[in-house]
Amino acid sequence: MKSIPTLPLVSKYVAEQPRFTLLDSVTNRMILVVFCSIFSFLFMYIFLPFNINIWYEGQHLALMPLFLIFTLCGVAVLCITQFALAGWKVRRKLTNATYGGWFLGEVLLVSLLVTIVNVSITDTFFFTWTEFINTLRYTSLIFPLPYCIALLWFFTREKIAQLKSLEKDKDQVVVKTEENCILIRDEHDKPVLTLHPGKLLLVKAEDNYVQVYYLSGNQVCKELVRTSLKKLEGYLSPRHFVRAHRSYLVNITKVVLFKKNTKGHYLELEGLHDLPVPVSATCLPVFQERFTPAA
Repeated sequence: MKSIPTLPLVSKYVAEQPRFTLLDSVTNRMILVVFCSIFSFLFMYIFLPFNINIWYEGQHLALMPLFLIFTLCGVAVLCITQFALAGWKVRRKLTNATYGGWFLGEVLLVSLLVTIVNVSITDTFFFTWTEFINTLRYTSLIFPLPYCIALLWFFTREKIAQLKSLEKDKDQVVVKTEENCILIRDEHDKPVLTLHPGKLLLVKAEDNYVQVYYLSGNQVCKELVRTSLKKLEGYLSPRHFVRAHRSYLVNITKVVLFKKNTKGHYLELEGLHDLPVPVSATCLPVFQERFTPAA
């Protein structure tokens, strides 16, 4: 009886895990190093955790340069792990799940380096397994906090950028292309009407509403939508939809008559013979350029 091939399934599962990308940016890695170093130094200097000031009483080094030396140990390790090893194949393949192992290695290296430096510059500490474990414990209580804060900031900034991109798309009152339909939304961004561009004839402003005239088969229909003409105009193609008057936006491809009478110029659109559209003086040049007025 053949054994069940579990290894390929595990490999496939691991391969599908999202890769850890928060520190792909050189800028993010620099911020991480700087923020962790400043935070750790100020935390030790201001709060004196674990009564650390008592440990070094009678030593020739003051606390500030001592804390600075310990901080530089952390900076040295982060520069190695985040920059010198950044191109390492294993580092590039880390996923969100496995990056915790990399971070644990950083904590161990910082603790080891701090232990070596500590026993080298003081007379009361010796390099023993107990001393390393104690240093590891203290490092684990200080170092992860700024590290996680920095990662959380990078993650939040990334998500905010994605949300802004989505909101920009959502704010489009009308989504249109040459091939796709037009989606008309009201002032609350609620979809009201979906039309093919060739079916939209005219949009007329009426106070806080617009009256949308469109073709449904061979019949002209209209829909009252609570939104503004200006808002719609901003998302309709200027090649096809042109302002004829401050209250009228017309599909120029549906104009069947452009004429002047005693009251001025007006348009007649396909299917809207009983609704002449006035053309204001400011909008007139567009239609004069496209059409030759009848005598």
